[in-house]
Amino acid sequence: MRTKSLLLITVFAFVFATNLLSQETDTINKGVKISGYIQSQYQYFDRVDTLGAVPHHYAKYFGGDFVNDETSQRFMLRRGRLKFTHTTKYSSGVLSFDVTEKSFAVKDFHVKLKENLLESFTFTAGIFSRPFGNEVEFSSSLRESPERSIMIQTIFPGERDLGLKVNFNPKPESALHFLSVDAAIVNGNGAALETDNYKDFIGRTKFSTKKDNKKFFASAGFSFYSGNVKHIYEPVDTLSSGVAKKFYIYSFEEQTNDAGESFMGFLMDSAATVACGTSGGKVKRQYLGFDMQLAVMSPFGKLEIRGEYVSGIQPSSINTNQFDKPTVIYNDMNSASPTGPITGVSWPVHKVPQPYRPVSVGAKEVPHNTLIRKFSGGQLYFVQNLSESGHQIVIKYEWYDPNTEIEGKEITTDYIFGSTSDSLNVTYLSPADVKYTVLGIGWNWKINENVKLGVFYQNVKNEKTGIIKYEGDVNSGWHPHPAMTADIKDDLFTIRIQYNF
Repeated sequence: MRTKSLLLITVFAFVFATNLLSQETDTINKGVKISGYIQSQYQYFDRVDTLGAVPHHYAKYFGGDFVNDETSQRFMLRRGRLKFTHTTKYSSGVLSFDVTEKSFAVKDFHVKLKENLLESFTFTAGIFSRPFGNEVEFSSSLRESPERSIMIQTIFPGERDLGLKVNFNPKPESALHFLSVDAAIVNGNGAALETDNYKDFIGRTKFSTKKDNKKFFASAGFSFYSGNVKHIYEPVDTLSSGVAKKFYIYSFEEQTNDAGESFMGFLMDSAATVACGTSGGKVKRQYLGFDMQLAVMSPFGKLEIRGEYVSGIQPSSINTNQFDKPTVIYNDMNSASPTGPITGVSWPVHKVPQPYRPVSVGAKEVPHNTLIRKFSGGQLYFVQNLSESGHQIVIKYEWYDPNTEIEGKEITTDYIFGSTSDSLNVTYLSPADVKYTVLGIGWNWKINENVKLGVFYQNVKNEKTGIIKYEGDVNSGWHPHPAMTADIKDDLFTIRIQYNF
C-alpha cells in the first residue's frame, strides 16, 4: 500500500512539474541568495560529582556531550549555518551546511517545485525537515530556547530525513486558505543512507487563521508518523565465533518471576524474532501528535503560547549480546530512533559486502536486540515580547517519558547485582526508561536586525526511581552512575550570541 502511495505521489509531482517547467523559460533567473547565521555560546553545566556520569548521559540534549569527565563549562560554536538558495517563479533549490569546531554536515539539500495551475501544491525532493508538529520545522535561528525538546531530539534525531514531500496550501484568497496539509514518504534513517526497503509515512494537517492579522493568530495541527525499523535474527554470535547467543525483540509487558510474583519488564518475544529471520523483519514505529499556537497583543507586547504533545510506539536497539551487564544497562541502553550508519548509530545494519565507507560502517553485519516502548512527551512555550524593544521573556516547560507503562520506584536495576529479592525480576530496565521534565527560563534581546543575545537557564529533573548507584570500572572504560533514587544535578546555564546574515 505504501509503495502504491509513493508511486502516485511521484507521478502526480511529475505531471505538475512537466507543466510548470514548460513555462519556466519565461521566468527571470534571480540568481543565488546566500544567507545563514552563527551561534556562539558559553555553557555551564551543574555536573554531578560522580566521575563519568554527566558527560555521557545528560549533556547530549543541550548542545552535545562534554568532551571529558573533568569539563563542566565550555565555549562552543553551537551552529554555523550557511545556506544557498536559487529561486525562480515555480521552482527553487536549497543547499545548507552546518559548520562548527566539531563537525561539517549537510543540513538541507532539496529541490522544490510549485505547480502553476492551482498554485496550491508544492513538491519537495531531497533532504528536508520532517513535517511533524511544530518544533521540528521551527528554525533554530528563530526558536526562543537554545535547543529543541528532549522528546523531539530522541524520536527525530537531526530533524531531517531523505525523501519526497507534497504540501497543499491554498492561496490567501481561497476559501480553504486556513488549511495546510503535508504528506511525505521518507527513508526513516534521518538524512543517512537507506538500509532497508521500508519507507516511512509522515502526515500533518494544520488549521490556522490568516497570518496578516497582527493582533491575533491561532493554529492547530495533527500529525501522524508510521514506519518500520529492521530487526535481524542472528542465531550465532558473530562477535564471538562459536558461541551461540541470539538477538531478540523485547516488548514491555507483565511477567512472573520464579517466586510467582508479577512484575513489569522487557520480555523476549521469540515468535516475532524468529519470524524476522536472518534477512530481517519489520518492527513498528508509530507516533501521533497534536500541536497548537496562539499569538495575541497584550498590554506589554505580543504574547505567544505554543504547545505540542506526542505519544506512540518507539523501538530502540542495543548492539551487544552482553545485554544484562551493568555497564550496558547503565550506560548504553537508549530510547532513540535510528539515525543510519553515517551519523553514528549503525542501526539498522548492513550485510556484507558494504560497497561504501566500510571504515565508518564496519566490515560486518552486527545483529542487535530491539526493545519496544510506549512513550509520551511534549513542550509548552510562553513568550512575552516587551513592546517593540526587541526584548522577550521566555518560559519553556517540557517533558519526555520514554516508557509510560512504568514509573518511579518500579524502575530498578537491582537484579543485575544479584544481592536482593529483585534478582529474580529480570526487567532489563535502565536510565533509558526514566521520565525527564525540564523548566527553562530565559531572556532574549534582538539588538538589531543581525544580532541577538540570549540567556537561558534549564532546571532538569528526573523522576525518582529504584536505580541504585553503579561504581563501574573506569580502567575498562565503563562509566559509573550516581543512582537515580533522587534528582541528579544536571542543570544548565547558556549565554548565546547569534549573528544573522
